Amino acid sequence: MSRKKTRSNGVDSGGPKVIPQIPVNKFLEHVEARAWTDAEKELDIIRQKSDNSQWSRGYVKALEGLMLTYRTNDDKYIFLPKVLASKTEDTINGLKKEFSEFAANELHGDYDRGYFKALDDYFTLLGNMKNQRTPADAPPPQQVTLDQSTTSTDQGK
Repeated sequence: MSRKKTRSNGVDSGGPKVIPQIPVNKFLEHVEARAWTDAEKELDIIRQKSDNSQWSRGYVKALEGLMLTYRTNDDKYIFLPKVLASKTEDTINGLKKEFSEFAANELHGDYDRGYFKALDDYFTLLGNMKNQRTPADAPPPQQVTLDQSTTSTDQGK
C-alpha cells in the first residue's frame, strides 16, 4: 500500500514545467542542424536543470535517443530517419499528433509520458521550422513585382 501511495505522490502534474524550454529548443535545433558538440552542451544543461522524476528521466532519455539516432551513420533500421526522409507537413503533423496524444494519455506511466512529450516537442519544432522555411524558399510576390517593374522602367529609359 505504501508503495502505491509513493507512486501516486510521484505523479507530478507540474512535470512538464521542470524541463527548461530554452535549452530544449536550442538542443533540438542543434540536432536538426547536426551540430553535435552544441547539442551535447545543451543536453548537459537540460540534465543539470531537470529534476529526477520519472517524467523528466523519460524526457531526457528521448532527447538522448534523438541525438543518437541522427548521429549514427547506419539508419537502415531506424524508424524516425526513414519516416522523416521526406519531412512532409502531413508526416510531421501526424507524428506530432500521435506523440502528443501518447504524452497526455494517463494510461502511460510518467516515464513514457515524458518520453513522448520530448518527441512531441521535437515535432513541434520541425513543424515550426518547416513553416519558417517555406516563405524563404520562394521570393515574396512584392519583391518579384518590384524587380520586374524596376527592370521594365529601366528598359524604357
